[in-house]
Amino acid sequence: RKGVLRELEVSFEGMEEFAGDACRTVVAQICEAVGFHSLTQSSSDTLSDVLAKYITEVGYHSHSSAELSGRTEDSFLDVKLAVSDLGSSLPELQRFMSRNELRYAKADIQIPVLQAARPRARFGQEAGGGLPAHIPSFLPPFPSQHTYKSTPPGRASGGDAKASKKRKNKHNRMIEGSLLALNEAERRPAGE
Repeated sequence: RKGVLRELEVSFEGMEEFAGDACRTVVAQICEAVGFHSLTQSSSDTLSDVLAKYITEVGYHSHSSAELSGRTEDSFLDVKLAVSDLGSSLPELQRFMSRNELRYAKADIQIPVLQAARPRARFGQEAGGGLPAHIPSFLPPFPSQHTYKSTPPGRASGGDAKASKKRKNKHNRMIEGSLLALNEAERRPAGE
């Protein structure tokens, strides 16, 4: 009897290792499709754990829904309900899949993605000049000059606190309207 239990433990460990490897591969593919070029081991492990937990939760909610309906096997509608219970929807997942080409989970993803190095703009290059002699070439580029040049201060208010408060409120309303419009634009599906 101990031999049978030992075989079950070994096969379970093998399944857990396989599931972990599959989750890591899927995470790497998703990160590559979204535009990441590198991934640390800790973030890969964390995202893999989140993906495994999400799949487990979908399975749990789907099975619970089937049991509440008096069935022993889950159906597509149970899975759809479980995904929506977890804060997503199948159309969202389909849009993601249609925008990002994901392959089946194969272990052929290489992270980090090797790319040719892009030359960076250096200090003085935007004006056509070279680097000053006292600046080593290995240092990162300076920001463009407009980021650190001083600008004249704004108009001083004439002491009219009421007009100043009105301008400030109007400015805040404009900012709020812009943010609302941006939020609505993000929520609209692509192509509209």
